[in-house]
This record gives sequence, C-alpha cells and structure tokens, in this order.
Amino acid sequence: MKQLNLIIADDHPIFLKGLREGLEMEDDFKVVAQANNGLEAWHAVQTHRADVVVLDIDMPRMNGLEAAEKMLEQNPKLPIILLTMHKEKAPLLKALELGICGYVLKENAVTDIMHAIRMVAEGNPYISPEMSAFLLRKPQTVQKQKTQEAMELLTPAERQITQLIAQYKTSKEIADELFISEKTVFNHRMNISKKLNLTGKNSLLRFALEHFA
Repeated sequence: MKQLNLIIADDHPIFLKGLREGLEMEDDFKVVAQANNGLEAWHAVQTHRADVVVLDIDMPRMNGLEAAEKMLEQNPKLPIILLTMHKEKAPLLKALELGICGYVLKENAVTDIMHAIRMVAEGNPYISPEMSAFLLRKPQTVQKQKTQEAMELLTPAERQITQLIAQYKTSKEIADELFISEKTVFNHRMNISKKLNLTGKNSLLRFALEHFA
C-alpha cells in the first residue's frame, strides 16, 4: 500500500489537531507538514513533497483559494482539497475553475475527508454531495438548446460514460462496469470533451453533473 504524504492547513488548532490525529490513524496517510494559515501552507509546499494538500478555505494571511492558486501555478497537477463550512456556490465554482480536485464540507465526518484524499490521489475529483447540488442548475433556454445539440453528437457509448462520470465513477470503475479497458475510457473522455468543447480540469465532471445527474 502506497503511503500518501499530506500537508494540512487550518486556522482552528482544535480542528487541525483532530484532523491530523484522525488521518494518522490510517496506514496509508502520513502528515508531513501542517500550517495555520495559507502563507504557511504555501511555504510548506516549497519544502515538503506532498501527494495531497488539504486546505481550509477561510484562513488568515492567505485564504485557501489564494494559496491553492499559487500552488497550482507552480504545479498544475498537485491534488488539492478545500475544506469549507459554508454551502456557497461562488467559492465552489471558483475552485473548479482553478482546477482544484476536491471540495469537502467540514461538517462531514473525517472519513469523508479521507475518502476525498484517496480519490484525488488517484486523479479523480471529489465534491461533497451536498455541494454537487449547485452544479445541477437548469441551463437557460438558449444555452439548453445549444447543449442539446452538442449532446446529440455523442455516441451511445459516450453518453453512457458521461452518465457514469456523473455518478463519480473513476475511469477504472467505468472500465470494469462496461468491460472495456481504462485506455478506451480515457479515449472516450477525450472525445466527449472535444465534441462538447470542454476545457479545464473539471469541465467534464461539471457538465456530467449538470446534465446527467
């Protein structure tokens, strides 16, 4: 079992202590650094190799979004999870635009954060189900028509894969369910994104949640 090196940051000492203790009870997690604000987290990323970074969104000196943006400018493939106490749409959309992999409500159990860490470490996005509702808005009439026209370009197999993406299925899970290879799933994902003119790290997930969830 590969051990994941984690950097965690939160300005609430009690929460940070509890999170660290919970994570370190798992054999596959190792907290290599912790920080009390976004600036400290940024410096920690410069001095430690992290497989996943977990940031509270509301921190002094540099908030989680600002810290994540700087980290992703330096390493666009770094898996980052944001923790939030607020069920607000704007920060979630901003996080998705930046290419942040995970977005988790702090009110959920630590096991939810653990699940998110394992998901993003494997290259899969994770959003708390309560937050996914913000992505299920109905498109406006003109946009809806354009979207419908675009979806008609998808083959039945591509539609099926998009539906499974909306269920947060990983590429491996999709491959196993459809009895195809992961490479075939990857090729389908690329074709879907190309047909729908989707760009950005989380654009396909967002589209799938909006139209197939």
